[in-house]
Amino acid sequence: MHVLDHGVLYDAANAPLHERFASFTQLERRADGRLVASFRVGSSKDSADEDVRAMLGDASGTTWQPLCTGFGDVPPGRGRMRGFGVTRTAAGLLAALTWIDRSDASRPLADPLTQGILDSRVMVAHSADGASWSAPQALDLAPYTGCVTTGAALVLHDGRIAVPYESWKAWGDVRRGDHRAALALLRAADHGVDEITIVAHDPAGRVLYWDQRVAVAPDDGRLVAMFWSHDRDAGQDLPIHIAWGTPDGRTWSAPHDTGIVGQICTPLPLPDGRLLALYVHRHDPPSLRAILSDDGGRHWDHAGELAFYHKQRAEAESGMGGRREFGDYWADMSIWTFGHPVALLQADGTVLVAYYAGDATHLSVHWARIAL
Repeated sequence: MHVLDHGVLYDAANAPLHERFASFTQLERRADGRLVASFRVGSSKDSADEDVRAMLGDASGTTWQPLCTGFGDVPPGRGRMRGFGVTRTAAGLLAALTWIDRSDASRPLADPLTQGILDSRVMVAHSADGASWSAPQALDLAPYTGCVTTGAALVLHDGRIAVPYESWKAWGDVRRGDHRAALALLRAADHGVDEITIVAHDPAGRVLYWDQRVAVAPDDGRLVAMFWSHDRDAGQDLPIHIAWGTPDGRTWSAPHDTGIVGQICTPLPLPDGRLLALYVHRHDPPSLRAILSDDGGRHWDHAGELAFYHKQRAEAESGMGGRREFGDYWADMSIWTFGHPVALLQADGTVLVAYYAGDATHLSVHWARIAL
C-alpha cells in the first residue's frame, strides 16, 4: 500500500473561530457520483457552539466546496448537532445525527464526577442533495440512555436501514456505566425504530467496546464491526476487537482480539474478500494506519501496513503512558489532535480516506488516496 495523493478537504485554520475544530468525519457518494464529506465543527473539540458541516467533492475527492452549513439550534436555545453521517438510500440521502443538550454552555459533554453524558438523542433527517435537510426526527431508543451515533447509517442487503449507535449513562448518574454497542433497525415506512439489536456488550461491565464502526460486506451482506476496546478495571486500552454479524444485523459473533494496538478503527470489506482496516495509533509513533487481512480479521499483514498520517510533532499522546483513571479519558479526547479515519472505495480500486488532524489551535479535515 502507498499514498498516491493527499490534500485538505476543510481548512479550519482559515475558518471562523466557532468552526476551528473539526472531527467525526464521514464520507459518502451521491447518486450523481459526487462525494459528500460530513463532520462536526466548533470553537473547541467539546464546545456548546458546536454544529455540523458538509462539503461536496468531485468524483475523485480532490476538490471540495461547501454544501451544508449545519442545523443550528434544535430547538432554539436548547440543543446542537454533534454527529452527522450521510448515507445514500433508494429514496435519497439519510442523515444519522447526534443531538446534544447544550442549554447550559458551562457543562462539558461528560460529567466530571460521574462520566455520564449530557442529555442526547439519535436523530435522522432526509435530503435530496445533502444541501438542505428535513426537520430532524428523534429515534426512540428506550430504555437506553446516553445514546450517540457511531457512524453513518447502513443500507443492509435486504434494503433495510440500520443506524449504529452506543449507549452509556446520563449526566449525574452515579451508577457504574453499562455500555452497549447497538444497531437501530428502522421501519421502511417512516424510519422509526422497528427493532434494536446489540452488537457488543460485556455483561460484567469490565470490557467496553467503544466507538464501533460497522460496514456491510459487498459479497454476502454480512456486517463487520471493529471496536476501540478498553479494560475498565485495568485502566488500559485493549487491542482493537472485531465482530461479524448476519446480513440482517440481528446475530453477532463475540468480539475477538485482532492484535492491532489502536483505538477507533474503520473496517472496509473489499470486493475481492480482503478486509481493510483504518485505525488510530496513539502509541509511539502517533499516526493513522491502514492494514489488510486476507481471512476476515483473524490475521493481519502487520509487515505491510501503511502509516498514511504522522502527527506533526511526534510527542507522546496524552493517556498512552500506562494505567489511566477512567474519567481522564474524557479529558484526553478533548485534546487529541488527529483521528476518526473513514474510507470509501473508488471506481479505480483506490481508497479515498478522510480524517481530522491539526494542533492545539485548529483541526482540519484531510483526505488521502491510497493504492492497495
